[in-house]
Amino acid sequence: MQSSLMKIDLVVWTVVLACAALFILCDGLSAHWGKTGSGRSLAVVMLLSPVSYFAFAFINTRLNLAVTGALVNTIVVAGAVLVGAIVFKEEVSTAQYLGIALALVALTLLNVD
Repeated sequence: MQSSLMKIDLVVWTVVLACAALFILCDGLSAHWGKTGSGRSLAVVMLLSPVSYFAFAFINTRLNLAVTGALVNTIVVAGAVLVGAIVFKEEVSTAQYLGIALALVALTLLNVD
């Protein structure tokens, strides 16, 4: 049963997370292509990008654009920082980790009636 405080159902949350994951994957593959020239990375981005936008459009049938954009983009920003740190071994500052924590707070607040 859905909590009265939560305004987004499980299906929409699943698609939000899948959509954000697709965008993060595309961002990471784009960075890989930019750094290495890998045509395979670019090809995967070209195949996955439309799927990402179809997922975004589906979410937008359930939520307004302001909430959809804020949810997906906040997860993408936090995810991109983590991918940079984990995959590309980029240095992440304490302030950036704090930003990720604040992004999680923002996601929670965006999901409360």
